Amino acid sequence: MKKIAIAVLLLISQFAWAQSKVMKDLSEEYPDATTFMIYHSNLTMLNQNDDPELAELAAAIDKIKVLTIADFTKEAKNRLIKKLESQGFETLMIIKHKGSDVLVYIDGDEDDVDGYFLLVQSEENTMAIDVRGSPTANQIGKIIDTVKNR
Repeated sequence: MKKIAIAVLLLISQFAWAQSKVMKDLSEEYPDATTFMIYHSNLTMLNQNDDPELAELAAAIDKIKVLTIADFTKEAKNRLIKKLESQGFETLMIIKHKGSDVLVYIDGDEDDVDGYFLLVQSEENTMAIDVRGSPTANQIGKIIDTVKNR
C-alpha cells in the first residue's frame, strides 16, 4: 500500500511540474533567460472581483512558464518553430501589433487542448510562454488583459 501511495504522489508531482518538451529544451538552451511561473493559485488570487470568466480560466490552467530572452536570433526562432512542429504543435494564429510579432501554437486539437505556446518578439526581447492546461483562446486573451490592467 505504501508503494502505491508513493507511486501516485510521484505521478501527481510529474503533472504539477509538467511543461512542454520544447520549453524545457529552450530553458536549457538559454539558462540566463529571465524566468517566471504563474500557477493555478496565482490566477485564483487575481480574481479579486469574483469574475466568473476568470474563475473558469483559473480552473482550466495548470501552469504558465515565461522565459524572456534578450538575444534571440532569427535562426533560433526557426529552430524553435521546427521543434514546436515536430512535437505536434500547430499554428493557431500569427499577430503583428505595434512592432511586435506574436506566434501562437496549440498543443492538441480544438477538442482536446493540452496547452499553448506563444512566442512574442519585439525589438527589445523575445518572450516564450508555455501555457499548460486546457484554456480556450478567448480565455487566454482574458488573462492577458487582466494582467496588463493590474
